[in-house]
Amino acid sequence: MFKQFLVFTFFFAHIILFGQSSDLDQKLKAQQEQEKLEKESENKKDTLTTDYYKIYYLDGRVESIDTSLNIYKDYKFNFLRQDSFELLEMPNIGGSYNKLGYTFNKRIDYPKLGATGKHFHYYELEDVGYYEVPTPFTEIFAKSTLEQGQILDAVISINLSKEFNFTLAHKGYKSLGKYVNTRSRGNQFRFSTNFNSKNKKSKFKFHITSQNIFNQESGGLNPDGIYFFEQATNYFVLDYFGNQIENEDGSFKMIEYDGYLDRSRLPSWLLAESSLYSKRVFADFDRSLFYNKNKSSSILSLGLQFKHEYKKLEYNDPYTSALFGEVNEGILVSDQSRYILQKSVIYLASDLDKFGKLKIDYSLINSSNTYKDYDGNLSDLIFNLDNQQSNFSSEWIKDFKFFTIELNINKSLKQEMISNFTSVTFTTDKIKNVSIKLNALKLEKSPNLNHVFFRSAYKDYNWYNSNLENQISSSLSTELSYKELIKISGEYSLIDNYIFFRESTNALNGEIDNFRKVDVNQISSQINYLKIKLFSKVDFGKFSFINTGQYQRKDQDIDLEGLSTLNVPEWITRNTIMFSTNIFNNSLFLQTGFTFNYFTKFYADYYNPLLSEFVTQNYKEIGNYPRVDFFFNAKIQQTRVFVKVEHLNSSISGYDYYSDPFNPYRDLSVRFGLVWNFFQ
Repeated sequence: MFKQFLVFTFFFAHIILFGQSSDLDQKLKAQQEQEKLEKESENKKDTLTTDYYKIYYLDGRVESIDTSLNIYKDYKFNFLRQDSFELLEMPNIGGSYNKLGYTFNKRIDYPKLGATGKHFHYYELEDVGYYEVPTPFTEIFAKSTLEQGQILDAVISINLSKEFNFTLAHKGYKSLGKYVNTRSRGNQFRFSTNFNSKNKKSKFKFHITSQNIFNQESGGLNPDGIYFFEQATNYFVLDYFGNQIENEDGSFKMIEYDGYLDRSRLPSWLLAESSLYSKRVFADFDRSLFYNKNKSSSILSLGLQFKHEYKKLEYNDPYTSALFGEVNEGILVSDQSRYILQKSVIYLASDLDKFGKLKIDYSLINSSNTYKDYDGNLSDLIFNLDNQQSNFSSEWIKDFKFFTIELNINKSLKQEMISNFTSVTFTTDKIKNVSIKLNALKLEKSPNLNHVFFRSAYKDYNWYNSNLENQISSSLSTELSYKELIKISGEYSLIDNYIFFRESTNALNGEIDNFRKVDVNQISSQINYLKIKLFSKVDFGKFSFINTGQYQRKDQDIDLEGLSTLNVPEWITRNTIMFSTNIFNNSLFLQTGFTFNYFTKFYADYYNPLLSEFVTQNYKEIGNYPRVDFFFNAKIQQTRVFVKVEHLNSSISGYDYYSDPFNPYRDLSVRFGLVWNFFQ
């Protein structure tokens, strides 16, 4: 039924689109005349540009449709459609991402569910855009994946009137991957509406999302798989007793064999499956109580918000691998959890020139997290955790002559599942070609739900940690930029009671070669985390040099039984050399060049598919390998074409590149795609 609905809405959207395009000239002319009357400007443009096509987000961001081609578009032409400088891709498209850096300056209003490895490309509330377009607008994003499959993300936004827009969007993807048991697929549907009344006193935003994220889980390569991956194309010859054979010159005998460059031959741990299925409904209605017609702004408005979100997480292993330990007798591994979050908000917002903008809201939050109980075979355990919370929050923004100040406060009224924060932001762009942003944040939040509560068929993966302390973080961050030539950003954070997943097997006796067991840990010592990021862009004629470098330092007091956590590489660098030119009478714009990526060695977390989380370990480092990409991009009118040879040097630099201690990074691959915009 849902697929039929998608087909119907797709064709319905196109019928409206073509119906509107038939009298496009008359519509544009009428809209332009109306805008002239409203703004009483004799010099108003008589043509539409992409600046008229706006996207609004709940966090206050406003974006215009940008059809240009530059290096930033190349950095964002990936599965996430965002710059992934601090992320390290797992072997297959649609999988998870390992972190090369962290940030602690983000505000949250309620503790998260967890399963963070499944949420990198999940559309959160703030990721859904509300379009405002003068004419129908379409965007198509398409890109090839690894082996079999493709990615297609299509957006259609239609204006039924100047006041009412609605948007249909669907992202579908499938990728077989080069390694065995790593296939991924997914469907992410979004529907949003944006309404502003003619008298500008009422505003309404609404969206629905339906997301299905599926992954085969291999658990990474087993010891034999790691051996053959690292030794390809040469590996040691062993005798009948498993010992290396020594040559007369003292070296060990090796054999040349490139069969394991076919990565599907490398053995892994699991043949399991995991999935995240979600539906969300959100509505925001705002009504002006007192309106200033002279300034076209609301003096005081009343608003209501409602969100209902449902998530279903599943992990199925029909072969019951022993990788995660013992399974309760007579149970086939089929872990399931259900999470429901419902949030209702009432708010008042005022806009007074002398006193700034003030918004005060009160929210009621109900959440429920339920696990499968395997027909009572897991005795003496609870399987449901409910919570109710109330939040009081306020936001104040004041524009002064030379700067702007924003103050945000959130206070939870109950003691469980809290999120208390105070944030102050200072911004200015009054200095010519220079912009400055400073932020200070103090946050106290309860642990994620899967830190507190988890149930599984595996005996070692059952816990209820009711005694965990709230994590407290204090963060100072800054951004300083000069034109597009240079940008410096930094963050210094102090974290107390840091909570993380810890590998509990013993690496010294080889237990880690056969098992992955996890404990929830919380450290009492304070962590000091510093990162400084520098971006620069220098043009020499048609050549450009774009450099991004990040320095990180983490200090933590560790006792004899402690574990170093929040591990990050000391340096991350990305350097691009690019050539750009127009040809064919400026009808075709080309960009081509090389991008070099590098990060220093560090104890990277590894991905645990049973938890859909990354786990801290201190026994194996990854990193210190270069990655070189070649790209060739072109723009014809509103179409941008991207061709990239990823990890060009994979067969030259040696087979020691990893995404985590058990999963190799991607080999050389050629991928291509496009972004195509239509303005009707």
